[in-house]
Amino acid sequence: MSEEINRNTERVNKPVVKKKFIWRKRLVLVSLGVVLLLGVIGYFKYYFVYSEGTRVGILYKFSKKGTFFKTYEGEMVLPGVRSKGTGGVNSNMFKFSVSDEELANVLMNSQGMELELHYSNYNNALPWRGDNYNEDEGQYIVDALIKVKDENPNGYGL
Repeated sequence: MSEEINRNTERVNKPVVKKKFIWRKRLVLVSLGVVLLLGVIGYFKYYFVYSEGTRVGILYKFSKKGTFFKTYEGEMVLPGVRSKGTGGVNSNMFKFSVSDEELANVLMNSQGMELELHYSNYNNALPWRGDNYNEDEGQYIVDALIKVKDENPNGYGL
């Protein structure tokens, strides 16, 4: 009789242990799936290069700024004009950040010159990469100086 009770006890306990194990396994798999999904979303939102190319213009402003993260920020005046709203015409500005300190020093000494710069455009900004000037267009990071088109086009490049 004691053997029969032990067998019945084993039968009752085994499925309960198995169910706990299955729920733990499912919880771990779902957690890993959520972490993987968040990682993929974060990558495409902040680290994926949406576009890259070159821009030619006159380097108008270049500085190092920031409260917590000091970054190099620049502005170039591009050829042509653009319409802003109805009846308004503005100069075409290209605002960007630079993460390489050596390139930043070269650009700091190139203000007023006509330059061709290579950039990468990210979907969203990260504070240690620089400012996000163009919220609808993402964040532009200049990573190379292709060439100096004209060292001194009109005296001060204006």
